Amino acid sequence: MKKYLEAFRLSYKMQITWRFDVAMTMLATAGQIIAAWIIWQVIFSQNTTVKGFGLGSMLSYYLISSILTSIDFTNQVSGEVSDLIRGGRFSGHMVTPMNPLFFFGSMTAGESVFHLGFSLLAALVCAVLLQMNIVITQDPVRIILALALVVIGLVFMTCYHYTIGVLAFKFLDIGFFLHVQGSIIAFATGSLVPLSLLPENLLFILRFLPFTHVVFTPAMLLCGLADTEEGFISLAVIAAWALIMFAVSQFAYRHLRVKYDGVGI
Repeated sequence: MKKYLEAFRLSYKMQITWRFDVAMTMLATAGQIIAAWIIWQVIFSQNTTVKGFGLGSMLSYYLISSILTSIDFTNQVSGEVSDLIRGGRFSGHMVTPMNPLFFFGSMTAGESVFHLGFSLLAALVCAVLLQMNIVITQDPVRIILALALVVIGLVFMTCYHYTIGVLAFKFLDIGFFLHVQGSIIAFATGSLVPLSLLPENLLFILRFLPFTHVVFTPAMLLCGLADTEEGFISLAVIAAWALIMFAVSQFAYRHLRVKYDGVGI
């Protein structure tokens, strides 16, 4: 456990060096919030509510979802793992006494924790400057459920992207997987639009898929637009998917690494 905490600490400290990345994270968070503010100001000028959302709750949703999206760096895992495999440099991770998934997960966690504070700052500045009427629940149970969903959701996403990355053991180029799944995940997590705007039948199906509970459900809980019962169901769903994806990632690594012909071993 100590070695993974050291990887976390190293990743956290590395972010201080890459100040431009921090600035870009804050800019991306602010950009998403400002774009939502412009669009929904126009829409709500003609409507008082949209699918149960008022202007304040809609902007609150985007404020929270932008923060959650900005701290999710798990997509870097698939790119880094696949690059290391194709370049023949994954050998070091195969011979060191560390599980590669846990190593990359620890590094990603350090990056996410560091950027969290700056994303919160960017969101707070936008809320003040744009005079947003932000609505955040005061229910401790909803808050705890939302935070648990965020953590387990990031664990799931790390396992998912790691699995995509190790496909490079078998496929020469996984660029197609990275390109296609990126757009689908952005929609399925609810970071583009709240999924509650979708037809009820489609939303019912999405509730049993993992991506819905990475951004959409935590944001809805924190906005007070989802009840605790839905939160517990979501927690069970994402926890089950995280366990499944962890098992799949380990199975894929063990069975595909025998095809590897790297350097440095």
